[in-house]
Amino acid sequence: MAAKRYELSDEQWEMIKDMFPKAKTGRPPKDNRIILNAIFWSA
Repeated sequence: MAAKRYELSDEQWEMIKDMFPKAKTGRPPKDNRIILNAIFWSA
């Protein structure tokens, strides 16, 4: 996957992916990487 300017590379994602909490109730979450990339894009 070629990372765009506002997206994390695969190596960067591997370093931080375990820092996101696991949802225990409610609706199943979307992919955390997609959400984080969207935050970077909008900033």
